[in-house]
Amino acid sequence: MKQNYKVKQLTKLYDSCNACGLPTINCICDRGEKIETEAKIWILSSEREFYKPSNTARLLKLVNSESTEIFLWERTKKPKKLIENINDERYEPYLLFPAEEEDLKRRKVIYKQTGKIPAFILIDGTWKEARRIYRKSDYLKELPIISLEPKHRSRFDIRRGGGEGNLCTIEAAIEMLKINGEIDSSNIINDFYELFLRSFKAGASGHKLKE
Repeated sequence: MKQNYKVKQLTKLYDSCNACGLPTINCICDRGEKIETEAKIWILSSEREFYKPSNTARLLKLVNSESTEIFLWERTKKPKKLIENINDERYEPYLLFPAEEEDLKRRKVIYKQTGKIPAFILIDGTWKEARRIYRKSDYLKELPIISLEPKHRSRFDIRRGGGEGNLCTIEAAIEMLKINGEIDSSNIINDFYELFLRSFKAGASGHKLKE
């Protein structure tokens, strides 16, 4: 996604990194170990969500660039490449989404490997935004749904309302990779996420992160 004018102006104002979103004094772009997961992670994000400094989808792209794709969601334009991916016979796509309503519960599945390349689709944003995107995206409504049931609370406490319910984008990806048996990769992403949280909090206070 291209950075718009307003985002560029904000970046200059706060002297932040375009990639990780952190203040440049705490940029972590070169500090994460680069990996390539067996599972594909496809993230559907609005432009507004993607450019929030606290966004975690960018972190997945930084550390797992070959297996992570981020697609722009627009109300009047479908993400052509994502739809092509969903229809590609090489992949076994799943939507990671809380199955709380009856029609969603009927599509809920227990994940198991099928021999195809697993592809996990995550809607990036608040629960309210994710529901709105789902309702307006017919190409998501036939996909099998995986609802994560983590045994721990979200650690995403850097945004109002964070940490009170569902996992954030990168936390959901970490849990799904564990289920797929990619434990080492999930641990590497988790370490990068922990570094991001510490760096974000330090930057919010105007400090450089102390190691």
